[in-house]
Amino acid sequence: MVEPDRGFSSRSIRPRGFSLVETLAVAAVVGTLLILLLPTIQRWREDSRRTQCADNCRRQGLAVAAYESARRIFPPGSDAFSANPKSQPPRLHAWASFSLPFAADLGVGLKIDLDKPWNDPRGNREIARKTIGLYVCPSSIERYPGKQDYGAVVGTAVPLSTTGKLVDDWQHSGVLYATDDEAHREPARREAVSDGLASTLLVAESVDRGHTGSDDADDFQTPIGPARWACGTSCVLQNSPVIDDPGGDSFRSTHVGGIQALFADGHVVFLGHDIEGDLLIGLCTKSGGDKVPEL
Repeated sequence: MVEPDRGFSSRSIRPRGFSLVETLAVAAVVGTLLILLLPTIQRWREDSRRTQCADNCRRQGLAVAAYESARRIFPPGSDAFSANPKSQPPRLHAWASFSLPFAADLGVGLKIDLDKPWNDPRGNREIARKTIGLYVCPSSIERYPGKQDYGAVVGTAVPLSTTGKLVDDWQHSGVLYATDDEAHREPARREAVSDGLASTLLVAESVDRGHTGSDDADDFQTPIGPARWACGTSCVLQNSPVIDDPGGDSFRSTHVGGIQALFADGHVVFLGHDIEGDLLIGLCTKSGGDKVPEL
């Protein structure tokens, strides 16, 4: 008598799990792939942050250009003049306080009272504590209220290698200089940039400057402290012939290889660490008479 075919028994089709050795082998393969892909992922992320940083610079340039077009004058890097500093300290508004109302979709600047000090407790201090993405490099490390990662170029304190001397009026040799004395009560005008707008720096990265780890409101009672977008002390007087000089008040960033820099005509360039010292000096001056190529 022939037994009927009962098919596979339940025991014969029971799924077989992975062994420990097989599991470890799969984990090793996945881990190896992740290790191989990690540098690429990190590079993609940094490329994205670097692109966003360049976009910040372009938007800052558009705001300054709109200000200059409306007022026929550039904003001061720092509103630092006072005829009677003992009785009336300088207001110390930064270039960003003047140009921010002209930045698209950023109406917070309209609330800044330019007739009062930058940190006046009757409204300005509260506004100055706002962190505005336009002024924060996405690759920077520190985060604190009112942060500013981009410095207005007031000039350069680096001697020329050919003469060993500083450029004329070096404290005010840039476009966005501080209006801090009788001779410089008025900011720069377009016609003063005789070196050419496309060959003169306006703003450059200078990230994480002056931060001591404190986010207290006391930081806003004086201009001393980390760089704030509303305070004129956030300007940069380039005092090193190189970028990313840890010992100087220089342009610096956390990008690999250099910084994002905004020129007075509105275009943005990534300046590398290999830039020659005298070229960097020439880019910081508006009327040095130096032959600086357009970058």
